[in-house]
Amino acid sequence: MYLKNLKLKNFRNYTEEEVNFIDGINLFVGNNAHGKTNIIEAIYLCAIGKSYRTLKDMEVINFNSNVCNLDINYIKDNIENNVKININNLNKKEIIKNDVKIKKLSDHVGEILIVIFSPDSLDIVKGSPSKRRSFVDMICCQLSKSYLILHQEYMKCLKLKNTLLKKDIIDKEYIHILHEKMSDYIIKIVNFRKNTIDKILNKAIDIEKELTDNLEYINIKYISDFLDKDKEEVKKYLDDHLYIDILRKSAVKGIQRDDIDIYINDLDVSKYGSQGQKRTALLTLKLANFEVLKEEMEETPILLLDDIMSELDSTRINFLLKYIENYQSIITTTDASFVNNVDNIQILKVLNGTLEK
Repeated sequence: MYLKNLKLKNFRNYTEEEVNFIDGINLFVGNNAHGKTNIIEAIYLCAIGKSYRTLKDMEVINFNSNVCNLDINYIKDNIENNVKININNLNKKEIIKNDVKIKKLSDHVGEILIVIFSPDSLDIVKGSPSKRRSFVDMICCQLSKSYLILHQEYMKCLKLKNTLLKKDIIDKEYIHILHEKMSDYIIKIVNFRKNTIDKILNKAIDIEKELTDNLEYINIKYISDFLDKDKEEVKKYLDDHLYIDILRKSAVKGIQRDDIDIYINDLDVSKYGSQGQKRTALLTLKLANFEVLKEEMEETPILLLDDIMSELDSTRINFLLKYIENYQSIITTTDASFVNNVDNIQILKVLNGTLEK
């Protein structure tokens, strides 16, 4: 699949603009705060149905307007498709695909496959467990609509449980009933996460070796209290920890505590890895992410690379450019000097919310 064009109206600092993409490298060059990242965000929003930069949809609306519109055309299975997203200042959003309104986000996620690199992506390697969970969950949600629905239902139960735990009088019986439902979701979510992580690792091993001339070996371990447990064991585990939940007035056990440990040559890269090793591990994970989606979905994801070239040395940049040369990518940068001798590339200059070739 590939993107054809994107129209923006009153989105961030763009009043009205249209971008026509090539099926290759699309490079957006400009100084900081001129609107490069806004292009990446707009594509992400069209693909996932929400922004990765803000929790409130209305914050993407231009300051001088009450509504913004995104309109993207893309080719999938040799058929042209269209997605429109309209957001108003009451935080109301509608997603329309091929003139049909999407009622549930789960019906849309995975329609436009993406893999995003940004400066914040390094948190996957060195940041909190929530960053690594989000990385895995993003892949799982694009692979399976069922996974997204399961995850949403589990989080609803968790939110309700935490609300009950904050009350002066705790309804333990109701929480035990919630545990029954949650244990079912946990089993399915943990199994899907584990299978997805195994697929990522399978791809990552070869990529890491190629990136480091066989000097480094990557390993990924899924850390969860619920691996190899059946539903009854999961429910008992949740029930047994209820007294701690009550003391802390919050759920202390659940898939919201899972983590992924990343090792280079058997050492935890977050603790012992150099900055170069952390960046290499991130590049490896993201390219493995790309390969898993491409193989499992039988579609080529769109690569969104937001100002990451400044984070990579020339060796990693050359490796990445060679890797993506046959795929569509959207790249933002303040310095285009790294694209010497690159074929199939379109360069656009970004200046104060306007574009020019």
